[in-house]
Amino acid sequence: MSVIVVAIMQDIHNSAIPYGDILLRIENATSWHGNILSDTYLDYASVAVAFLAKEGADLKAKESEILNFFRENVWIYSDGLWSDLSFIPLKEVYFHKTNGSNDHLVVQGDKTFVLILLSIGILILVFAVINYVNLTVAQAGFRAKEMSTRRLLGSSREELFSRLMMESTLLCILSFGVGLLLAFAFLPFADNLLEARINLKSVFIPRSFILIIVSLLLIGGLAGFLPAFVISNAKPIEVVKGIFRRDTKMVFSKFFITFQNIITIALATASLVMIFQVDHLIKAPLGYNTVNILDVEVGELNDKELTRTLKGEFERLAAVRRIGFNQGLPFGRGGNYTMKHENKMIQFQSLVGDSTFFNIMGFEILRENHVGTSHAFYLSEQAFRELGIPDDAATFPLTPFWNEPQLIAGKVKDFQLSNIMFEKRPILLRKMRVDDFYPTHLAIEVAGDPFVAYQDIKEIYEQITELEFPGTYVSQQIEESFNQQRKTSRMVIVFTGIAILLSILGLIAMCTYFIQQRSLEVAVRKVFGCSNPEILITLVTTFLSYVVIAFFIVTPFIWYIMGQWLSDYSYRISLSPWIFISSGLFCLITSFITVFWQSYQAANTNPVHMIKTE
Repeated sequence: MSVIVVAIMQDIHNSAIPYGDILLRIENATSWHGNILSDTYLDYASVAVAFLAKEGADLKAKESEILNFFRENVWIYSDGLWSDLSFIPLKEVYFHKTNGSNDHLVVQGDKTFVLILLSIGILILVFAVINYVNLTVAQAGFRAKEMSTRRLLGSSREELFSRLMMESTLLCILSFGVGLLLAFAFLPFADNLLEARINLKSVFIPRSFILIIVSLLLIGGLAGFLPAFVISNAKPIEVVKGIFRRDTKMVFSKFFITFQNIITIALATASLVMIFQVDHLIKAPLGYNTVNILDVEVGELNDKELTRTLKGEFERLAAVRRIGFNQGLPFGRGGNYTMKHENKMIQFQSLVGDSTFFNIMGFEILRENHVGTSHAFYLSEQAFRELGIPDDAATFPLTPFWNEPQLIAGKVKDFQLSNIMFEKRPILLRKMRVDDFYPTHLAIEVAGDPFVAYQDIKEIYEQITELEFPGTYVSQQIEESFNQQRKTSRMVIVFTGIAILLSILGLIAMCTYFIQQRSLEVAVRKVFGCSNPEILITLVTTFLSYVVIAFFIVTPFIWYIMGQWLSDYSYRISLSPWIFISSGLFCLITSFITVFWQSYQAANTNPVHMIKTE
């Protein structure tokens, strides 16, 4: 078909309206899809309808009136298949949850995923503030000497407090600058990870810039307040006597470290659960073969002889075992026949293919009726149940598509359309000769290295058709169908790594401060006979106890949260205690490695040097 190009439009980006190559008037839509403007409303889910409302118009007020019209004239409403109607503003479409029938007609985002990113980002920011507080206060003894000297030279407490707050804010601004440069440097990685295009240039618009300045001042103030308060309040005489560090118990640092361990264990556990669940979904048995099967769409070629030529050329390849003609593989769900039977709506999904296609997919035929014609239907077990007919039934109704009952070729064991999350539906299969139907797909079973086979088939296809190769492996289609879950789990893993790094920094700060606080106690213990290993065990055990406390606090909560997350999946893993134990042990080992060296040095320091310093 040839068309007349009347204009060139800009590409559609950053919109709920999906990208399209061609924009045409609605009157010409039937040239591309004959049933779109049909009075029978056969392909009602093939379009998304948009209204440009007049100023002051209230479309929602018309919902009931339009719904009544649909119930009288549109079969999916009159037969009770659909029951509701709503008008959605275009600015709300992106995060609006649809019923799944038209999710391919608009670009939609996952609000839950955005909230997860925002929540974890805030937690990471809180971690950074906590670590700044811990690291700064851990060095309070050294900064207190500086501040005490300034006090003795005439500076007031308020001036010292302001100075420390200014340091915190300037450090925050400097960190933002470095972070922004890193964000631009890692932008391709983030785009690939999120499978989206991130526009960092929006940082420089006036509204964003003002928000950033306010946020930096707020974060700098929050991070600097506690260290500034503690250090500026140090009394010069206490610093000179060396009792300032011992008098500052810093209970809040212990709380912060425990809090960090709680979040780290929670994120580690969530990562493991998500990884195991996504892997469980991908490897779920679907009831048909999915390994080394290449799905090549040929319907757009609109040339049956060219399709036969392609099949012949592909079969010359050593990597190709066999090729089956079909009108779509199970993952694509096939066609739909929705009918009313005994006051009940039944939605059949249909697949058509030749005998080679049946053998490649490995459909298990439970009963063969030997009807002697390729126009009969194989019915799945669920189809028999939905129709309420016996296994030896010879025909079944399929109205309004055929007025007469259709022959039953046999019974096929139930299998899963699409991925394991797709709702199970009764299935109709037709095993036909290729001369009796128009193939839109080729199912190619390959041997050897799948990558090499793919490249060989791709080269032949593009050489003959001069078009981009549309083939994908069935296993790849299944994996890609769980992209959203994989994307979420990848982000949680990345943030878990960041949380672990920040926890390590926090532990280093806490360990430094703790050893400074207890240096005199350690020296006295050694003088009275404590061995180095005993001192080391005491110091290390102190820090590991925070991990143990955090583990027992967080486990019930994360068990409940991940249980709720898994409840959204009908096919899911069980929450094994070993997942939680593994996360706890990982954090315990990480903490041990982090604090061991400093504790070892403290335990092996000559007590004379410690007492002299004190």
